[in-house]
Parts: sequence; C-alpha cells; structure tokens
Amino acid sequence: MNTQSIFGPTRLVVLILFLLACPGQPAAQEQEPNATAQEVQRVKNVQDVPQKVIEEGKIPIMVNYDGMDSLGRRMVFQLRERLNGSELFRLSGYKERKIKLFISSQEEFQGRPGLSSIYSLVWTYSYAEDVLSNYLDHQVGIIRANALDELVETLVARTDEISMEYGYLFEE
Repeated sequence: MNTQSIFGPTRLVVLILFLLACPGQPAAQEQEPNATAQEVQRVKNVQDVPQKVIEEGKIPIMVNYDGMDSLGRRMVFQLRERLNGSELFRLSGYKERKIKLFISSQEEFQGRPGLSSIYSLVWTYSYAEDVLSNYLDHQVGIIRANALDELVETLVARTDEISMEYGYLFEE
C-alpha cells in the first residue's frame, strides 16, 4: 500500500478546511460596512465647543434615550433638566470629551401602563463622536410614578460619583 496516496488527499482536505476557517485580512476588510449617510450627517452637525462654554468648567453630559413608555420619558426629561441646571454638569452636543448616559426603558407590566417601568442605564466616556465610547458603569432598576423625583436625584448623584472617579479622563 502506498502511504503517500493515502495522506495526500487528507492533507489537501485539512488545508482547504483550514483556509476556509481562517479568512485573511483582505476579506475581513471587504466585509466592513460603510457609514450610512445619516451617521455621516450626524457627525457633521456636531459643532466645536465655544470657548465661553469651556471656561464654565462644568462636566459635559449627553443623555441618549430609547423607549416609548411615559414614565421613562418623564424620568429622562427630569434627569436632563436636573443635569443642565446643576453647578457640576451641562448638557452637551458639541465635539468634545463627555460622559454619555444611554438609557432604555419599557413598561414593567403591559396591562398596567403608567404604574411602573423598568430601565437600564449605561454610563460611558466618549473621546469624540467618531471614536467608540469607554464603558464606565451601569444600573438597572424600576421607575415608580410616586418616587420619580427621588430616582432622578439618585441618578444625578451616581453620575457625580462616576465623574469624580473618572475625572482624570477630562484632564489634558
């Protein structure tokens, strides 16, 4: 029996399987999606920070919300108002380093709207609009209609703690 003829096809099959399992770098680059026109326009619409705003010394915050329930919208609205009225923070839509809050919410019970909702909040640090944000912290909880103000104060306090913990990211 000729051993070369037995192992020859086996080597070929192993080589083909290996090449199929490990795509090269050029193939991976071809599969990357291009930015949509909407994403490009959003980045173009962001302006540079005016010098007057920088001199205020407040920490820039951006709040992004995803949800349709009424309690979640009320919580985000109050949170934005509270952050913008604060001596420590300011809402930002400028090209600058900032803390981003990503909030998502939905009704806790579909049959009882307006009673309570659940939310997820992720704090990230953004160097720029075209750079991936760094994860800082997260929180999941329940929004109760009768304790909305207390929840908003708690979230602002937690945002302050996070900004103090990661304050070195804002140093130049």
